[in-house]
Amino acid sequence: MTELSWGIILAAYLFIGGLAGGAYMVASILDILGKRRYQVLSKSGTYLSLVSILVGLVLLIMDLGRPMGALNAYVNFPTSIMSVGTWIITGFTVVSLLTSVLWFFNGNKYIRKLLGIVGFILGGSTAAYTGLLLSFARGRVFWMQPFLPWLFIISGILTGLAMAILLIPIIAWFMPRFFEDFQSLVSEKRSEFSEILLKSHKYFDILAIIELALVLIIIGIGGSGLLMMGSLSILFFVYLIFGLLAPIGISYLSHRMEKSFSMILPASILSSVLILIGGFLLRYVILTAGQLL
Repeated sequence: MTELSWGIILAAYLFIGGLAGGAYMVASILDILGKRRYQVLSKSGTYLSLVSILVGLVLLIMDLGRPMGALNAYVNFPTSIMSVGTWIITGFTVVSLLTSVLWFFNGNKYIRKLLGIVGFILGGSTAAYTGLLLSFARGRVFWMQPFLPWLFIISGILTGLAMAILLIPIIAWFMPRFFEDFQSLVSEKRSEFSEILLKSHKYFDILAIIELALVLIIIGIGGSGLLMMGSLSILFFVYLIFGLLAPIGISYLSHRMEKSFSMILPASILSSVLILIGGFLLRYVILTAGQLL
């Protein structure tokens, strides 16, 4: 039996790191190009990106087994992909922190939008790095595919958007005194929140279809036996059915609910949770398959 060097902790790091980058990408686009009604979603994505990247760093240190090992990753720039990724993540963390502070204290919007442009690039690079980290692993043919970083970027955006949506009612219900705009959107502006949720479902569909296409390309190129019929097949099909296809089906039903907030909100929560579970399973399956093939 093949011993796995990388397991669930690294899979969680890849998942949360991609989610952090994707959440900031969504937040910055909404802030730069979106209307004012998307402000709460933009804030949610920004706060989420900061918390997620910090949690991801903790998971990475846990996987390394020694805190000082993380400091060594800053050495050998730019010849080492891990060193390059570490500097990207560090820059992204700083930008995410500054943007969060500007949002929380209603700071200068022009500085915030400028940071958003920089953060969009760093967020995308962070999400891509979670795939490149595997692509540069020696002797792992399944991971050495040009589409893998793109898959992780798309999945990062999808899971980032899903978690940013999920975070809005959570913050509104548990921290209303600190985030009055979140509470107002959920409690007083339900029709507006319903429109945001329905709009998000459209992007869920688009991103899920792109992700599905990339997954099929990757397993077609890298060999699909282990995923389709091997030891990972159950987890792979759970990911496909519940992490991608089910949210698409929920999205279809949501658009037939005639903007009923009492129906759309639970549907959006369920869809977001399924997308997040699917996003983690995707990382775990790919991480494990690369070590077994």
